[in-house]
Amino acid sequence: MTRPTVVPSDAPLGAEIRGVDIAAGIDADTLRIVHDALHRHKVVVLRDQRLTPAMQATFCGRFGRLEPHVLPQYLVPGHADLVRVSNVLDDRGEPIGLIDAGRVWHSDGQFLELPNLYSMLYALEVPRDEHGAPLGATCFASTAHAYASLPESTRRRIDGLLAVNSLAAVYATLQRSNLATRRAPLTDAQKREVEHPLVRTHPSTGEKCLYVSRAATLRIVGWPPSESDALIDELSAWIVRDAFVHTHRWQEGDLLMWDNCGSQHLAIGDYALPQRRLMHRATVGGSRPH
Repeated sequence: MTRPTVVPSDAPLGAEIRGVDIAAGIDADTLRIVHDALHRHKVVVLRDQRLTPAMQATFCGRFGRLEPHVLPQYLVPGHADLVRVSNVLDDRGEPIGLIDAGRVWHSDGQFLELPNLYSMLYALEVPRDEHGAPLGATCFASTAHAYASLPESTRRRIDGLLAVNSLAAVYATLQRSNLATRRAPLTDAQKREVEHPLVRTHPSTGEKCLYVSRAATLRIVGWPPSESDALIDELSAWIVRDAFVHTHRWQEGDLLMWDNCGSQHLAIGDYALPQRRLMHRATVGGSRPH
């Protein structure tokens, strides 16, 4: 069997893993290579995959506990662990999946007590322009690199701080940006606020990572509102500086995997029907941030 090769991007994160065919079966050594690359590069892509929903769920489940999405109406039929990310409409004109997923910089599940550790998105249909070029790219920024590159004085100022996060804050951010589409109202449980460290430790690598975003972070615990807002804005902007960003341009058959502790991402919405986008996402549950 040919050993997979890992080809890093030119950015502080991102890599392509070549020589892996999930449908043909993955042995323990190959799984370890993928897992190690995901920790090292924070976002990795396995191209040219041909996966059924069951194959995707089985493969992704080898990385940890799969979790159902917080919006169950968009699940892939028959698969509680897979959610559709799509602008496709059903016969009634209703979206079959999340249309506006990821349209602001964020980390998946930051509003949960046990945030998502990994996300894994499989591309079935990719929108294209009139020349055939793919649209709907996804940008990634390294929160580990962002923390490591902070001035020492800033690291001392923020270490030990707690921040309040919520899904309601994400919805409000989408609405303020005129990006929200036809999402169902949140339940009381989904509006719950949670506290997480502003700087969290990666559960596998031990790296320090910034864990703050304009989308999900409401306030810094114990800080006056004006100072809290200023720090959230300062750190959020620092994370997504151009020098920290890797842009993934989609192809059909891509399985893209990312680390939600070590990265944030942003979906580019530069397409509209009849340009179709259809993807299936699985998420792996994590542990309480510390």
